[in-house]
Amino acid sequence: MTQHFRDEGTAARGLNPMEAQAASDASRSIHSIHALFTEAPTAIAVFRGPDWVIDFTNRLAQRLFRDRTVVGRRLFQCAPELAGSRVAELLEQAHGSGRAAAACELLILLDRGDGALAEGYFNVTLEPIPAAAGGTESVVLFAVEVTDQVLARRRIEQLAEQLEHERHKLEQIIQQMPHAVYIAEAPSGELVMGNAQGAAQLGRSFVASTDIAAYSAGYQGFHADGRPYAPHEWPLARAVASGELVRAEPVEMQRADGSRAIIEYSAAPIRDAAGQIVAGVVVGVDATERIRALREEQRRSEQLRGLAEASLAVNSAPSLDRMLVEITERARSLIGAHQSVISMTRGQNWAQAINAVSLSDKYAAYRGYDGKTNGSGIYTLACQQNRPLRMTQAELEAHPAWRGFGGEASRHPPMRGWLAAPLVTRDGSNIGLIQLSDKVEGDFTGDDESILMQLAQLASVAIENARLREEALAAEKRFRSMVEATTVVVWRTGPDGHVVEDSASWRDFTGQRYEEWLGYGWLDAVHPDDRAHANAAWRGAVASRSRYEVEYRLRRRDGSWAHTVARGVPLLADDGSIHEWVGCNVDVSDIRRAEEALRVQHQIVRTIAENATLGLLMTDARQRCSFMNPAAEKITGFTFDEIKALDRPLHEIIHHRRPDGSHYPVEECPIDRALPRKSQEQGEDVFVHKDGSFYQVAFTASPILDGGVPVGTVIEIRDITEQKRAEAERERLIAALERSNKELDQFAYVASHDLKAPLRGIANLTQWIEEDLAGTIEGESREHMSLLRGRVRRMEALIDGILDYSRAGRMRHEVEAVDVGQVLADIVELIAPAPGASVEVAPGLPVLRTERIPLQQVFMNLIGNALKHARRADARVRVGHRDAGPHHEFFVEDNGPGIAPEFHDRVWGLFQTLEARDKVEGTGIGLSVVKKIVESRGGHIWIDSSPGQGATFRFTWQKRDPNDR
Repeated sequence: MTQHFRDEGTAARGLNPMEAQAASDASRSIHSIHALFTEAPTAIAVFRGPDWVIDFTNRLAQRLFRDRTVVGRRLFQCAPELAGSRVAELLEQAHGSGRAAAACELLILLDRGDGALAEGYFNVTLEPIPAAAGGTESVVLFAVEVTDQVLARRRIEQLAEQLEHERHKLEQIIQQMPHAVYIAEAPSGELVMGNAQGAAQLGRSFVASTDIAAYSAGYQGFHADGRPYAPHEWPLARAVASGELVRAEPVEMQRADGSRAIIEYSAAPIRDAAGQIVAGVVVGVDATERIRALREEQRRSEQLRGLAEASLAVNSAPSLDRMLVEITERARSLIGAHQSVISMTRGQNWAQAINAVSLSDKYAAYRGYDGKTNGSGIYTLACQQNRPLRMTQAELEAHPAWRGFGGEASRHPPMRGWLAAPLVTRDGSNIGLIQLSDKVEGDFTGDDESILMQLAQLASVAIENARLREEALAAEKRFRSMVEATTVVVWRTGPDGHVVEDSASWRDFTGQRYEEWLGYGWLDAVHPDDRAHANAAWRGAVASRSRYEVEYRLRRRDGSWAHTVARGVPLLADDGSIHEWVGCNVDVSDIRRAEEALRVQHQIVRTIAENATLGLLMTDARQRCSFMNPAAEKITGFTFDEIKALDRPLHEIIHHRRPDGSHYPVEECPIDRALPRKSQEQGEDVFVHKDGSFYQVAFTASPILDGGVPVGTVIEIRDITEQKRAEAERERLIAALERSNKELDQFAYVASHDLKAPLRGIANLTQWIEEDLAGTIEGESREHMSLLRGRVRRMEALIDGILDYSRAGRMRHEVEAVDVGQVLADIVELIAPAPGASVEVAPGLPVLRTERIPLQQVFMNLIGNALKHARRADARVRVGHRDAGPHHEFFVEDNGPGIAPEFHDRVWGLFQTLEARDKVEGTGIGLSVVKKIVESRGGHIWIDSSPGQGATFRFTWQKRDPNDR
């Protein structure tokens, strides 16, 4: 029970009014606190220890202990079930330690009044109240019962465990189901579960998706028309989003290996008790085989119907080309392929094959492809074997006859599998084939092969009929055209040979009227000289019932005569009697004129051949001589009759031995190779004369081809024995000339050395005399000595010039890449122009393949001359060039006094100078050497100059030396 406090009044305690007032206020505060604890929402009790005497309990504490606690009594007397419990331990703990003790969700077994102990869960806090003397006087218990919360949580945990158990059971059930099952949460559509059957159907493990938008990222599905499923179109998405119930919707699913499976999906929403969609489930049944079988059955029915329609369409095509187009379109449609082509040929002549192609929109980019068959592809097997061929792409590429697309690889549409059926005529001959590739679904089957064979048979008959019809029409058209375009006269007579029917062609040709040529009146149009013979031949044919053929001259409308060949045959009735005669007269006037012209031409050719200086022989396909002109008879020593009588290959008669006496096999003979190689052969060889001697010939062997087939050889021969002797003599003379030139070089060198020796002696002597008479020689004597030394130097220069001139043009040097600009730079540096003088070299000079030293010598002479003859301190020389086709044209220009035109030729002569040597030192040989060098290298040199205008020396030089290899 709750403890009550009593106020005994302030007056009785002898307190003054202020103290009494304070005591009264304190009493009221205590009552307020007491009331607060008593009505507190937490059970509160105060136990005084260590015996745990109850000092206070509030209302909730009383209810907790079923009103068994009495102030002043011990706790365990009132609630013995707490003795030894966790509550007792906490009381001891708080009392002994002086610190608060607490426990959450503490299980306390309490007697609820019926003697039975009931479980209760409390959040307990025990606060010690210290005693004045130290230690703990009492412990305050604060307890909040959480039994309902604990039991509720445990129930939730129990339900969650049960839910997890049920989920596990559901997963096991789903995994054991024979079909694919997927579950998604609502409203997000997150895929949370999928079984192994779903993974097996698609060949991939389960792919979780966080929402509906991600469905198409993990799975690829397609409508029957090939459109991919959008995320919101999936059956499960529709069930989750709108609650739609989907039953057996077929979806073409992409497998991991790239193939497709047809899955029938049934989807339904899962609702809670309130009817809200909380999830969705979809079941997928693999209906690939069933649906494909159904489609295949439908396709076969459509194919049979299509074959009937194709038969009507093909046979009603207005032309063969249109028929081929119709067949390719029908073949592709009936089988269900993306590519179809028909090739029609005659005798396997693929170069003239007629092709028609049909491509679906998948290959629209290739519809302009017009590649022609050449008979080298695998397709020829179907034609050679006259049986269908069916292959997957792997089998096709592994087949030994597969050659790819060759040069058409970049233009030919790619293939995926192959099905071919031959086109075979009634007599079993092949006229082409139909080919299909890239089936819309899967690979080509045996049923496809059967359908294509039926279509091929239908097409073969139709094509053969169309060809026969076109050939008949063409033959009729050709015949009519021939009659109209040529001078063919067509006629008919009765069984007795009398003309009874009009002929427009006879009237047009002869001008006879119908009544004029009736009976035997036609003989009036025959030339009088031929009339009897024509009449006898015709009557004899009629009497013997045999073929009629005779040639006679027939009068034209204009009165001229035409050579005609008349032919006629009897047409027999069923009983063997002659029904009528039909015939024609063919104007062969042009043929006879051509024959006469050919005869004349043949005579002319024979005359030319017989009078030609070249030997002409002709052999047949067996290499026997069939013609030989007189020149050939003269060269070989044989007459044509002699060679013909031997009846042996020509090689064995005139070309069978080598000069050393060894055998010359015909297989090694270049003349005999011309025929099998079908190519012209030329060369030189040694023939055997009739008398056994050998002679050299130049030959040309040309094959004679008839429609590409070698039938003989024309051989031209020329006896070059004397030519070879002349060539040998020329080589001997050239060698002798080279020896002579070499000896001349040696002589010139020795002569220059021997001539210079006394000159050097004279020069030395003058120097010694001047040294010995240094103090006495003066004036004119010193000048004479100086003049003597100048003459010696000039004589030495003259000897060197003569030596250079003798060698110019004959000495050859190594051909190399020569940078003209660098050569000129080296020359300028070597010459070292005097101060004030300059040499200007134009930029962009070429690099030549030529001899360096001769070109350097030419520039050195020309630039040196220009500086020397300028006769001015500011001499200026300019060097440049221009492109002159096969040559480069160079020039050396100076600002000297110039050269008058009358001296332009003189300056090139030996020892020619335009000024006295005492004024300008020179030998008069330099320009001669330059001219000889330039002209020996295939060039030309000349002068452009006038007095007072300076001089320009120009020369050409080949861009590439002809000796450069």
